[in-house]
Amino acid sequence: MGTFLISTYGTNGDVLPFIRIGKALRSRGHEVVLHTHEYYGATARAAGLAFVPVDTEEAYARTLHDAQHLLLNVLADVNHLADYYERNGLWEQIRKEYESMAALVRERDPGQVVAVSRHTSGLSVLMLREAYGVPAAWLALSPTLFMAVPLTERLFPRTLAGPANRVRAAAGLSAVDDWAPWLNSADLQLGLWPDWFDEAGDPAPAGAALPGFVLHDDAETGELPPDVAALVADGVPAERRPVLVTGGSGQLLHQEWYRVAAQACARAGRPGILVCRHRDLVPEALPDGVHWQPALPFRTLMPRVAAVVHHGGVLTCARAIASGVPQVVLAHGTDRPDNAARLRRLGLAEWLPAARWTADATTALLTRVLDDPGYAARNRQRAPLVDSAAAVEAACDRLEGLLGASTRPPTIPRPRTKEDGVSERAGAAASGLRSAATREDGALSAARASEPSNTVRDRIGQLTPEQRALLLKRLRPVPRPPRTTGEQVVDCSVNQRRAWLAAQVDPDSAHVATAIRLRGPLDVPALAAAVDEVVARHDGLRAVPVPGGEEPRQRIVGGLRAPLLVDFAGSAGAEEWVARLRAEPFDLARGPLVRAAVLRVGPEEHVLLLAGHHFVLDAASLGIVTSEIAAAYQARQTGGGPAFDTHPVQYPDVATHQRRRLDAGGLGRALAYWRSTLDGIGAPLDLPLPPPASPAPGLAEEVRMLAPDFVDRLVAAGGGAGRLSLGPVLLTAYQLLLGRYTGRAEVPVGVFVGGRTEPGTERVVGDFTNIVAVRAALDGEPRFPDAVRRVSEAVAGALAHQDAPFEAVVAALAPPRVPGRPPLVQFGFNMQDYRLHDIEWAGLSATVLPVPAGNSHVDLTLIVLPTGTGEVKLVFEYAAGRFAADAVAALATQFQDLLRMLATGPERPVAEAVLASVPEPAPMAVAAAPPPPVAYVPPRTEGEELVADVVGDVLGLDKVGVHHDFFALGGHSLHAMRVIGRINAATGLDVPVRLLFTHPTVADLTEALEELAL
Repeated sequence: MGTFLISTYGTNGDVLPFIRIGKALRSRGHEVVLHTHEYYGATARAAGLAFVPVDTEEAYARTLHDAQHLLLNVLADVNHLADYYERNGLWEQIRKEYESMAALVRERDPGQVVAVSRHTSGLSVLMLREAYGVPAAWLALSPTLFMAVPLTERLFPRTLAGPANRVRAAAGLSAVDDWAPWLNSADLQLGLWPDWFDEAGDPAPAGAALPGFVLHDDAETGELPPDVAALVADGVPAERRPVLVTGGSGQLLHQEWYRVAAQACARAGRPGILVCRHRDLVPEALPDGVHWQPALPFRTLMPRVAAVVHHGGVLTCARAIASGVPQVVLAHGTDRPDNAARLRRLGLAEWLPAARWTADATTALLTRVLDDPGYAARNRQRAPLVDSAAAVEAACDRLEGLLGASTRPPTIPRPRTKEDGVSERAGAAASGLRSAATREDGALSAARASEPSNTVRDRIGQLTPEQRALLLKRLRPVPRPPRTTGEQVVDCSVNQRRAWLAAQVDPDSAHVATAIRLRGPLDVPALAAAVDEVVARHDGLRAVPVPGGEEPRQRIVGGLRAPLLVDFAGSAGAEEWVARLRAEPFDLARGPLVRAAVLRVGPEEHVLLLAGHHFVLDAASLGIVTSEIAAAYQARQTGGGPAFDTHPVQYPDVATHQRRRLDAGGLGRALAYWRSTLDGIGAPLDLPLPPPASPAPGLAEEVRMLAPDFVDRLVAAGGGAGRLSLGPVLLTAYQLLLGRYTGRAEVPVGVFVGGRTEPGTERVVGDFTNIVAVRAALDGEPRFPDAVRRVSEAVAGALAHQDAPFEAVVAALAPPRVPGRPPLVQFGFNMQDYRLHDIEWAGLSATVLPVPAGNSHVDLTLIVLPTGTGEVKLVFEYAAGRFAADAVAALATQFQDLLRMLATGPERPVAEAVLASVPEPAPMAVAAAPPPPVAYVPPRTEGEELVADVVGDVLGLDKVGVHHDFFALGGHSLHAMRVIGRINAATGLDVPVRLLFTHPTVADLTEALEELAL
């Protein structure tokens, strides 16, 4: 018989499966020695295992508490993980564990010893393998732990290599220079989940054994307390059975998780049993009907509840499946969103990432799984497959196979590379957020979400008159007139007018696109049919502009199609193919203005590109179209019914309703607000950054990441409640940064909003986006929470008056203009919500790829991209030809430094944090003296007289000279459209609007018109 030395750290889900496996090995006659926390000593000894504690219960409690503040994405602050190891004495713990194991090996035949570790705590086990030739096994407790290996390989040398080599030196081992092979030197990889769970996401590496879920049943059985037993007694009707709420045994969750989950139970009309052994995490006041228990036997309890709300731990997922109950997962942490996504793909659960935790959203999902018997039925079908006893025996068989084995160079296939692993999905999906849905109210509308949650009546009473009007408007659906067959010509929306005008000036300025890598057997004809079905279903996708008069209208072409273009990989790669097709112009006159193409990279690898002109699509609509194509494709693959119902509202209805509402006084009321709010805005602000040495076209990006734990601390420091307050918090910090660079206490920022304020427009395909200028005074040395409150109030007012098109606001305020510079706002802020990674493709795995951006309307935009893992990606987007890349990189780093200062000292005046983290910018070069006024020269020809009269009439000027610049006189894009429309009507020409942008004086425009007339 052999000896198994087992090492594992963590909480119940990290330790109890090892005790179960150890007990089974012990029953087979082997000696088992478990190294883990003193907290689990009694359980280990009861299972017959020899036990070696690695800490005390007090030290374990301190480590758990400190883990609440551990940055899950340590790349945001690489020193934090090293500090955590040092602060909690973990290196000394690893050294002592290794010495204990080495002493045991020396007393035995090394050929009959196997070292086993949880994969993230296996340093001592790998050292034992290296020093004594003991075979090592590596046990992963969830699929993402395999996929995280490439990140560990990159991170370890940067943060932990030095201390690890010191531990090795104390053990008489030489220093490691190349950590990747050493970290992958285990002889066996075991994943404690079954094949069918693995198939629902990124698969485990080839060669990894998947015996199944390992549940520690012995510790989960027992009698229920009388009050809990009464809630789940046999006579309780199904509609009154309680919901179990459990956040696991760790302390990484915060009170917001438990508050949201408890409120969801109450709002769903169900009793709740909240189980948490950490009383400080449980809200002081729980809703009526929700009861707290520090611990309960889950194996006894779970089959008797109506549903489970939990954090996403893989063992809780498995226990719920084994109990046949539906699940709602409020996923939190590194691996749990992946577990939750797998459950959803299997039809067993619904889930929300941390960025979307709200009581309303959680209640909706809980109600869905309670009301739809399909969730419970599918869990019951899977329950027999969760055979924990068989999984334990299979794991033991594989571990016994290592007895007598000699160690060898690592031959275990490495986890998948960035090209096809989860690291690519995380990175590419985050970059693909530019193509995802932009929520109109998202985190920014949380300007009011951080207020105390009272009754609905109380909250309505707290609204301003403008906010109450906005609420009433949202309660009135968009009317839909009777549909007509054949072609229609109707008014454009203001958004379509903007997109059409932008295309006249720059054909590449109004495109939106997404690219998706599809792996698996793709049915191309079915995909083409799915594209046809979705295009035929949306009037907005079959629209083309109809020029004429002073602005265009739109024609809905009944039989317009967007044939799927099929291409084959040549010498150019997929990235070049995506960039080329994304930039290819659309034929505005004929359409279609949406493009679908698929690139065949290999027999079971394709890249799908979906692109559209902003005349028919915005980012949110692109997400809708993508999901509907996937649903239509799946219906064809599975032989199911229609993928979706007909929408009651189409985009032309929205456009007509919008124009009528604005014409009926809505625009005037909104503009009155903007005139008062933005009064006195001066000339465009300059960002004092040097230009690039070699200017390049297009946009560039500088990216930074914020870890979930840090985001929570930052939001709390800003006085927010939950992730919904993240938008105002980051916008406040962004304005402070811009204020430091520009020397202004009030820096207006253009905030991108989704514009779907009308009920019934959530799934309408078209362009709804707009920009609102947020201007908040941050002078007077406010504390951070006070500054956030000021910005939140400005955001709330802007959202309540977002119906006014941005170009109409510019026209109404007529701010000073500088040629080549954006008017009114020079800096943008865009908080996006990524949903494309949730889309399921029948029989295919999908990965969103980065798509090159087109151009920007402002100098610098901060794009905030919450991810499904709780991380937040910050993208600083700028014109590559305007700023030097290293200067923007320094600005991005200073922004991170500012966020850290604000998070750690929220009670200090924000000015102190700004001065401490953002160096004084270099002075700008002295601006050249403005040119002298242009002298008036009267028109000299009939052509010049016509053009001067039209320009003067549109701009309201008595006389315009031939050398006057249209834009210097106060002209803007809407004026330009009217000028060209009137010139075309008078001359019979078809003059493009862009001609006025390239020939802005009367003399130049007249000369260009004469050339066109020849």
